[in-house]
Amino acid sequence: MHFSDERSGMVSPAIFMIGMGVLFYTGYWWPGIMFVIGTAAIVQGLVAGRGWYAFQGGLWTIGIGVWAIFHFNIAVMFVVLGVSMLYSALFKPPFLKKPYVDNSLE
Repeated sequence: MHFSDERSGMVSPAIFMIGMGVLFYTGYWWPGIMFVIGTAAIVQGLVAGRGWYAFQGGLWTIGIGVWAIFHFNIAVMFVVLGVSMLYSALFKPPFLKKPYVDNSLE
């Protein structure tokens, strides 16, 4: 789904406000705010049509939230780093792909 810049700029604050409402209701501020920010970043990037770029920052923010849930355990940090590295290896960004070159002679 690809919206105009104006529309994509309206979706992310809406997701953020919904998340803030959930945080106010539950009182689960830390690390809940990290999940809200990460989700809003992912939705903003996907709506704007950025794909790979949308997930990197959002997943890191959510990963910090998961790390905080586990009381900043070093093992969880290594798992989050490994998942990020695996994601980067499997889903390369467009600027790292080789451009298509037509070598046929006409």
